[in-house]
Amino acid sequence: MHTKVVQRAARLLSDRLGLAALRFNFRGVGSSAGVSSGGAGETEDLVAASRWLRERYPGGPFVLGGFSFGSVAALHASSVLLPDVLLLIGLPTRRYRSVPAAPAGARVFWIQGELDEYSRATKARGLAEARGWELVVIPEADHLFTGRLDAFEAAAEEGLRHALEERLA
Repeated sequence: MHTKVVQRAARLLSDRLGLAALRFNFRGVGSSAGVSSGGAGETEDLVAASRWLRERYPGGPFVLGGFSFGSVAALHASSVLLPDVLLLIGLPTRRYRSVPAAPAGARVFWIQGELDEYSRATKARGLAEARGWELVVIPEADHLFTGRLDAFEAAAEEGLRHALEERLA
C-alpha cells in the first residue's frame, strides 16, 4: 500500500482521471487484521473493498487494479466485479505456474518493468499477446520501477486514458 508505485497509481486515478481511488492492505499485511490465506481470502478482501468503494462512489468508470500480488488478486476478482478496465502492474509471472484469465471481453492494461525480477519481459509479451491484453514494458525498470517512476506514471496515464476511452466509447 505504501510503495511508490501504488501511491502514484492511486494519485493518477484520483487526481488526473477524476476517479475515486482506494489503497488498502490485504489481511495480515502491515497493521491489518487476519492472516494471509495465499490468495482466496485476499481476493475476497479486494472484492469487499471494491464493493465498499462503489457503494460510496457509484458513478463513473470502474478501474480495478493491483500491483504485484495485488494484480493476481485483481485478475481473480475481475470475474466477480466486472471492471471497465483491469489495470495490472508488475504481474509476477515467475511466482505462479499459471496466471489467471480475465473475463471474456475484459479490457486489460498491463504495465511491466523490462528488468522485473518476478517476470521476464519476454514471458509478459507472450502472455499479453496470447490473451489480447495491452502491455507496456518500461525500459530498464525493475519490479518497483526504481528510477523509472516518471516513465511508469506517464505510460500508465496514457494507457488508462486510451483504455477508458475505448471501453466506454
